[in-house]
Amino acid sequence: MSKLDLENLLKNLILLACLIFFYYPIENSLVNSSIASDKAVLGSLLIAVSILIVTASFGAFGFTYEKVEHNKFVSRFLAHITTAVLILLIGLCLEITSVIVRLLMGEFFIFDLSLILLYLGVILYDLWDLKRAKLSA
Repeated sequence: MSKLDLENLLKNLILLACLIFFYYPIENSLVNSSIASDKAVLGSLLIAVSILIVTASFGAFGFTYEKVEHNKFVSRFLAHITTAVLILLIGLCLEITSVIVRLLMGEFFIFDLSLILLYLGVILYDLWDLKRAKLSA
């Protein structure tokens, strides 16, 4: 496993730890807020969160490791920070979406599973792009 692979693995493990750490405060904040029973406000919040997810997804999928100078630490660091911020934003928005949908509809396992698979797809894309960039270097 190369240094770049290890850095990327560490980045993704830190992101996962952050998402686990933030889930319960997000859930607690939304469930105990005054908007928890206002379906119209929850719907509006869901739209706003969806816009954030789309924006972050454009950034995450538009980024490519092919443009990174792999032999320079600063270039690699900026690439990891950029992808980390975008992936973290996507993950946090997916967590918020899960809680809002639960408040609107109750437990919905298939929806939550879909959100997990979406996050997994973002991570796999990040790993694939890194592998692709290493092949073309």
